[in-house]
Amino acid sequence: MNADRLKTRGTVHPDQPVSRRRLLKAGAAGLAASPLLGAGRGRAPAAAQEATPAPDQAEAAPLPLTGERLAAFEAFVAAKLAELGIPGVAVAVVQGGAVAFLEGFGVRQLGQPAPVTADTLLRIGSVTKSFSSMLAAALVDAGRLEWETPLVDLLPTFAVADPALAPRLTIGDAFCACTGLPRRDLEYQLRAQQLTPELMIAGIAQLPLTAPFGEKFQYSNQMVAAGGFAAAVADGGSPTARGDAYALALRERVLNPLGMERSTLDLPAVLADGDYATPHAADIAGALHSLPMMEDDTWVVPVTPAGGLWSSAREMTRYLQTELNRGLSPDGVRVVSAANLERTWRQGVALPSGPDPAPEFAAMFGGYGLGWFVGTSGGQRLIWHTGFVLGFTTLVSFLPEANLGIAILTNGSGTAEQFVYATQFRLLELLFDRPPTIDALLTTALAADAAGRAEAVAQLGQVDPAVATPFLGRYAHPALGDLTLAPRAGTLVLTVGGFRSELRPRLDA
Repeated sequence: MNADRLKTRGTVHPDQPVSRRRLLKAGAAGLAASPLLGAGRGRAPAAAQEATPAPDQAEAAPLPLTGERLAAFEAFVAAKLAELGIPGVAVAVVQGGAVAFLEGFGVRQLGQPAPVTADTLLRIGSVTKSFSSMLAAALVDAGRLEWETPLVDLLPTFAVADPALAPRLTIGDAFCACTGLPRRDLEYQLRAQQLTPELMIAGIAQLPLTAPFGEKFQYSNQMVAAGGFAAAVADGGSPTARGDAYALALRERVLNPLGMERSTLDLPAVLADGDYATPHAADIAGALHSLPMMEDDTWVVPVTPAGGLWSSAREMTRYLQTELNRGLSPDGVRVVSAANLERTWRQGVALPSGPDPAPEFAAMFGGYGLGWFVGTSGGQRLIWHTGFVLGFTTLVSFLPEANLGIAILTNGSGTAEQFVYATQFRLLELLFDRPPTIDALLTTALAADAAGRAEAVAQLGQVDPAVATPFLGRYAHPALGDLTLAPRAGTLVLTVGGFRSELRPRLDA
């Protein structure tokens, strides 16, 4: 649930253009099991400044993914999956309206033989945001709302810290990442077991606005969720049961017309299906550990439209085909008009530039549309979004003018982010006959990552019981809920809501 995910022994927000080394030095030590939604400004491969810009190929048509190119792409995915230690991945490529590649690699859970296939369900996190904006677009087509419909018309309790701004914010603004509401995930994550969609929406008014409307990219899961719930109310859903209303509207307006029958927001349905992948999180040393599958989704319920969807590579081909065919499904069903679909692709607020990224990587980060990042690749428009949630990492991207798209769904975190970007770049290298640079960049990135982790591990000490004892116990915060700090085998364990993290002191602190 993109571009925020939980990194073990510390929380990483991929929207922030900061280095992994700095994040590791700043983060507390602890095996993290928090489910975080995220997307956005992930790390470019290390040493990216050494890369050369992709050639201008604005008018170039991609070569077919066949023969040696197909073999090279498949070999790259398999090799990098093993090299990076990611348990499994499902990859789909759509080209020229047809499925050009659809395959699973690796396993659903470390230590277990069941393979990841094209039909294995994985959580796609913040890629869900584009499904929510497609839902809104379909409802605009149906006359149920307009992009300019004020949110307060659909959500009477909706408010923001500036009373004058709240009535001006529209259904379209909910998806633009430009309202001035900053990223404040802990407010819903740590209290998720007590929150409903209605309480989450009411709580937005308590969050500070940190930028003027329309002037700064600020990713907000709460705002996107409000947009999704508002769309569901516009479709006739109950204003007091917005979670159910959203699930029904998404099913009837988007998933069923797309032919995505197994894609779902319902974790019990995933568990009953049986063909699903287990999430995995990396500890501070980089080793992956499987995380337990929760029996309920209380942590994601408040912001389901921002990151709650499960899908498979096979069903994501239908999503890509529909996007590339301007709203017409593979079965010929008009899901959304071309005009309103392309409205979601339109770049709005610009993204901040990172610290000397690779030119090809930097070109991806032009700006944000409505539930999509908007950039370029080789001069061609690139529409994309990542998803990072509870040990899953996903990337979905497409070039509309080249009629080419890719979906990469993994059950890993940590280096899985580098893997999904590298897989996309390798496909573009092969199909546009570009110099093969991503492999070397990835190798350098992994070396830098290992060095950063080793440095972080070397700085960790053991908890001194005499120092820690006065701080043990339970704490309460009106916005973040209750927190418990308890000792365990030379460490401290912090428990808050459904999350748990191990804490250790830094020797250089």
